Amino acid sequence: MADVRMKNVFKRYGDVEVIHGVNLDIEDGEFAVFVGPSGCGKSTLLRMVSGLEEISDGELSIGGEVVNDVQPAKRGIAMVFQSYALYPHLTTRGNLEFGLKLAGASKAERDERVNAAAEILQITELLDRRPKDMSGGQRQRVAIGRAIVRDPKVFLFDEPLSNLDAKLRVQMRQELAELHGRLKTTMIYVTHDQVEAMTMADKIVVLQSGYVEQVGAPLELYHTPRNRFVAGFIGSPAMNFADVEASGSGTAKVNLPGGGSLDVVLADGQSASGKVTMGIRPEHIRVGQAAGGETAITGEVTVVERLGAESFAYVKTPLGNIVVKAEGDVNAKAGDSVELAIDPAKVHLFGQDDLAMTKGTSA
Repeated sequence: MADVRMKNVFKRYGDVEVIHGVNLDIEDGEFAVFVGPSGCGKSTLLRMVSGLEEISDGELSIGGEVVNDVQPAKRGIAMVFQSYALYPHLTTRGNLEFGLKLAGASKAERDERVNAAAEILQITELLDRRPKDMSGGQRQRVAIGRAIVRDPKVFLFDEPLSNLDAKLRVQMRQELAELHGRLKTTMIYVTHDQVEAMTMADKIVVLQSGYVEQVGAPLELYHTPRNRFVAGFIGSPAMNFADVEASGSGTAKVNLPGGGSLDVVLADGQSASGKVTMGIRPEHIRVGQAAGGETAITGEVTVVERLGAESFAYVKTPLGNIVVKAEGDVNAKAGDSVELAIDPAKVHLFGQDDLAMTKGTSA
């Protein structure tokens, strides 16, 4: 078993508290992603798991063993950093087996583990090359291979793809997901890129300012964000927000600026009275006349970004400036007046405390 569990974990630097009582369970074999903006504490939390940062308070266990005072080398973890950190004078084989040599592994065992890792990562033909003779993607595979040969209980990844170009990041995301499927080993991955989190994770941990805002599967966070921060962070482009007036219990009547209203179903026990924040994702707004059950708003197109299969229209409306995700050949251009249709079932409401008031949306 290689589950990772945190109970009321804190991190302080002197009088400054940067991680605030984290409680988190990562099950054996899960691919968990820590995601959030710069400075949210995700790398600090990962380094606490690795043992590179001490835990100020609370309890951390790996595989059922409390490891607060266990040295990093004895925690059964392997870490892949943002920088490749390869020894430039060693070949790929030399880099892969370096840690095994230090551990006293026999040559036969080293060869077996190195060859197996090279085959998994498809870098067998690179075993005799040095880092300077390899591309960024190849170097990152070697860095991952160096972790694989240790046969750890838990893999830790600290923004390993951030140095790669966009196309290679997409390829490496797929390869990491496939690697997890083959190894079935617990993996914890840190990134600021919510697209990476959504595409790879079994479980996403959203952090802000050292607090865990929400934990759940990717689509759970997408459809039922706990608060406005999670709603705005998960999803690309980001959710549109507008301040509105709402009233009602069970179902709230939302009055839109400039006229019109929406009847939005609230979560059990919720009621609205006064100012709330309405959220609607760009992909849940339709360019065109409102159909049955939908509400129409009008606006002026300021910019259209055409990406081929889809387009992003930026529209100035009574709700404010909003983004609409439309078909690639949508008939709209800058300066056009357009009608936008909103389905009340796709609307999120957040109270003045920024917590969700609605049950969320379905696929």
